Amino acid sequence: MCLSVLLVALVVVVAPRYLLDWDAPSTPAADRAKAINDIRATLLQGLAGVALLVGAFFTWRQLQVTRQGQITERFTAAVERLGSASMEVRIGSIYAMERIAYDSLDERATIAEVLCAFVKRTALASPPAARPSPRDTAHKGELARSHAGEVPLPVRAPDVQAAMSVLGRRARPRQDQELHLDRADLRGLRLSYADLADADLHYADLTDAVLIGADLERADLTGIWLAGAVLIKANLDQADLRNVVLWHARLDDADLRATDLSGADLTGAVVGGARFDLSDLRGTDFTSVNLAAATFTGAVADATTVWPADFDVAASGVLPTYGAPPLRPQTYLRPPPA
Repeated sequence: MCLSVLLVALVVVVAPRYLLDWDAPSTPAADRAKAINDIRATLLQGLAGVALLVGAFFTWRQLQVTRQGQITERFTAAVERLGSASMEVRIGSIYAMERIAYDSLDERATIAEVLCAFVKRTALASPPAARPSPRDTAHKGELARSHAGEVPLPVRAPDVQAAMSVLGRRARPRQDQELHLDRADLRGLRLSYADLADADLHYADLTDAVLIGADLERADLTGIWLAGAVLIKANLDQADLRNVVLWHARLDDADLRATDLSGADLTGAVVGGARFDLSDLRGTDFTSVNLAAATFTGAVADATTVWPADFDVAASGVLPTYGAPPLRPQTYLRPPPA
C-alpha cells in the first residue's frame, strides 16, 4: 500500500517536472503549468493501464488456481466412484476421467495409470501355465472358441471394456507413456482402431479380441493369447510376439514387419496380405496356414520353424539363421505421415 502511494506521488509531483526539464527545458514559464499537467495526465493514464494489466494477470492466475482446484476435486470424486459397487457408477467414473484428461494435460498420465490399474485389478488373467493345453492340432480351433467364453467383454465386464475404450483413444500426455496392461483378462475385447502403441500386454489374455486396424507398434505382447482374435490391418510393426498364441486368428493385411515371432503358434491363422518382412520366425508354427499371399523378405527362420507342406521357403525370401537374430530396423519402415 505504501509503495503504491509513493508511486502515485512520484507520478503526480516529481516526475512531470523532471520530464519537462529533461525533454523541453526551454518551455516558457507561462506554458510550464499546462505542460506539467499534460505530462501528469499521460503518466496517470499509463499507470492506470499498468494497474489494469496487473489486475488482469492476478485475476487470470486466480482463475487458473480455481480451475486446477476444480479439476482436482473432479478427479478425486471420479477415483472414489471407481470403487463403487454399482456398475453404472463405475462406468460413469471412467468417462468422467476421460473428460478430465481432455481438460487437463497435467492429469493425463495419472488417469491412464489409474485406468490401467483398474483393468488389471478387475480382470486378472490366469497364468499361461494354467490355460488349457491342446490335445492336437484340431483341438486348437476348438479351444480358440471355447476359451473365449460365451459372451464378449462388453457384456461380461462393461466397466473394463469402457476403461479399455478410453485408453485406446486417450489424449496423449506431454511425454510418451507406456500402458501397463500385462496379465489382464481381456477375452472378447472390442477395440478396433485403438492406439496401443508401446503398450505392455505380456501374458495378457486377448482370446477372441477384435482389434481391427489397432496400432500395436512396438508393443510387448510376449506370451499373450490371441487365439481367434481379429487383427485385420493391425499395425504390429516391431512388436514383441515371442511365444504368442495366434490359433485361428485373422491377420489379413496386418503389418508384422520386424516383429519377434520366435516360438509363436499361428496354427490355422489367416494371413492373406500380411507382411512378415525382417521378422524373427525361429520356432514359429505355421501349421495349416495359407502363406501364398504373405511376404517374408528378409525374415529369418531355422530348423524349428514349422512351415505348411506346400510352402516354398527358398523362393519366399526367408533367410536361414544359425542362432543370430535378424537385424531389426527402427524408424525407416514406418509409413510416412498422411
